Order: sequence, then structure tokens, then C-alpha cells
Amino acid sequence: MAAVRRCGELNGWPLHTAGQDGALLAGALEANFPSVDIPKECGAPAPKITGGFDEWIKANPHMESQAYNEVKKCSCGKPCAVTMALCNACGASLQEVEVSKSPNLFVAFIYGVDKASFPLRISMRLETKDMMVFDDPLAITRAHVLAVPTNVYCPDIRSLFVDPARAVALLKKMEAAAWTGLQQGPLASEVWRRKALSPEGNAMHIDALRDHVVMAFNLPPSQYQLHLQYMLPPLLPSHLGVFRKGAHFMKMRHFPLAYVLQALEKLALLGESWPDAPQLTAQELVDKITPLGIDYGKAHDDDMMRLQKSNDLLANYDPADFTHAVKGDEVTDKHTRTKVEGVTAKDLDGKDKLVLQGYGRPYEGGKPGGVYYMYPRDPEPLPTLSTSSACCDAIFCGAAA
Repeated sequence: MAAVRRCGELNGWPLHTAGQDGALLAGALEANFPSVDIPKECGAPAPKITGGFDEWIKANPHMESQAYNEVKKCSCGKPCAVTMALCNACGASLQEVEVSKSPNLFVAFIYGVDKASFPLRISMRLETKDMMVFDDPLAITRAHVLAVPTNVYCPDIRSLFVDPARAVALLKKMEAAAWTGLQQGPLASEVWRRKALSPEGNAMHIDALRDHVVMAFNLPPSQYQLHLQYMLPPLLPSHLGVFRKGAHFMKMRHFPLAYVLQALEKLALLGESWPDAPQLTAQELVDKITPLGIDYGKAHDDDMMRLQKSNDLLANYDPADFTHAVKGDEVTDKHTRTKVEGVTAKDLDGKDKLVLQGYGRPYEGGKPGGVYYMYPRDPEPLPTLSTSSACCDAIFCGAAA
């Protein structure tokens, strides 16, 4: 197969996952990819709330304002942000998909709700009384976690600009928690690192890998509770394909943490806040930030360049660990490129997700497991950033509550 480990480029991306014709590796061999279980000390085995999300809202209608998202639900099942043209899970078009309402799963996590249309168990990597870090169930790298505050309601980054000083402290706390979750999780396993990362990546001190993490927010998000996307490259093979279609890290949806922090720090220094920020579109927010001397276009381009370099440096996929290649929707033999009948790209992608992801380890009966938040809140609406006195009192410094 033309795809080799650490050799060549295609469209500016390394050929760690792709052949010269653009085919992507697929059919990951489960025995060849070690995983890291979630910590035994994390989470509660049982939920606080039973009966499901809908019944919980019926019993607590005062929670409704924080309990739902507006989304476009793809045919693959992924709830996508309303501005998305393509699904960022499977790459399908969303142009004809109507906007609908979906349960705010992250808020449900915070209150310990047992299920929505599926069990709401969490692949928890770290938790405190005001923060949770868990594996993204829709991971696009092998080490992809989300950091979510649990003591303040902040639907997305726009609400941060209502109180910049508190927002800066909160974001720094979220990043520190996310890094600790990765550091104490997959990165603590030498066996995992040897397989997931290149020799160059393995030669680095673990702390040096922090500089290669993609840290960002989506605007609008698909879940209306602030969550920091925290992704250590390389991209999974199938998600390299999604990226090529333009459905990952899109301008005016992908907001690098560094950009958001820089804008908030500038406002805090000036003693300014923007009470109207939650009503702004992404473009209007960027336009309002630009006079501060902060260039969104450059920040986005720099983040993509950093991702490209980090992906190139850290990628370690070996064609010997995969059974097939996929180009578009066609499954082929990875050596001859002849079409393989009886298996679809979607089938392989679903199986590869189970093999490559860190979510829900250890599996139970071949399916992801998980826990519930150890510190579920009582059914009262969360305070907002500007009304909370405790959301960001101190920078996160460890896993102990």
C-alpha cells in the first residue's frame, strides 16, 4: 500500500492515513490498539435521577431554559450545530435538514440524569465539584476530551464576554483540568503512547505534548453548555476524510482557545464587558473583537498550521494494523485497491470508532461503559457567569475534589 508511516504528503497532509490516491485506512485490528480504562475512583455507579430526561423536565419545568439545544440532526444520529452545512461525524449534507430541539446532554450529566434516548453514562477522566473532564463520545483523535464546568451555566463562548475577568479565570481552569485528564489518562500509559504516537512524540517529555493539543470551542455548539474541545493529534483516519470535506475546524465555527482568551484578557484589562454578546452571531462577535487588535482569520490559520505540523509530527498509523482502505464510499483492498463487496464504509467506520476511541473503557459486553457524575447538583438552574460567585475562584490544580 502506498500509505506508509511517516512518509510523504497529500494536499498538505502527511500520508500517515492515506494512500497517494486519497484512500483512507479502515478496518482497525482491535488486538493491535491498546486502550486506557477510566479511573476507578471517578464517577458514581448509579444516577441521581431515574425515569429519563423527559420525566425529569416534567417534574422540574423551571429547568427547561437550560435543558435544550437547537440542532440539525443528521441521518447518522449526530446532533449538529444549526450553522453546519455538513455533518462533522459522517460528512453528509445538512442543507435540507430542519432545525429541531434536543436534550442538553451536558446539563443532564451535571444533574445526574440516567438517560435520554440512550443511557447518559460518562467516560469520566476527572471530576471535581465544579468541573468534569470526559472522553468525547464523538472523538476525532485517540486522545480527545471535553472539559465542562458544572457550577455555572454558560451556553457558549459569547456569554463569556459578559464578564471577561471571571471568564479568563474559568477558561484557564478548564484548560488545566483538561490537560490533567489527558496526562493522568492515556498519556500515563507507556503502552498506549508507543502505539498512538510517533517515535518523535514518544521521545518528548509528556509536558511538551501539551503544546500540540488543539484547544478550541465551537460556535454555535451542538450542546449548549460551555465545553472546551481538547484534542491531541493525530486525527483518526476517517476524520481526516471528514476534514478534507471541510466539515472540521471551519472558519466562523472553530474558535481557538488562545484567540478567545486574548480577547477576554484585553477586555478585562480595559475594564470593559459586552452585555449584548450572547445575542451576537459568530461574525458579529469577530467584528466586535477585531478593533481590539486581535485578528480571527490569523488565529484560525495559525491554529490550522499548528494542527498540520502536529499531525505530521505525531501520526503513527501503520497500514499493517488495518484490513481495508476507503475512498469516498467505496471499500477497497488496501493492497490492490480493488473494490471489496459485502462491507460498507459506514460499517467499517462504526467498528473503527469502537477500536480506536478511548470512550467508555473498559467495554461491557463489547459496548462502551461509563459512570455518572459523583457530585450531581440539586434541580435548580445553574447561576450564570455574571451571577456566580464561585465558578472560577481558583485555577484547577488537581483531581481531588
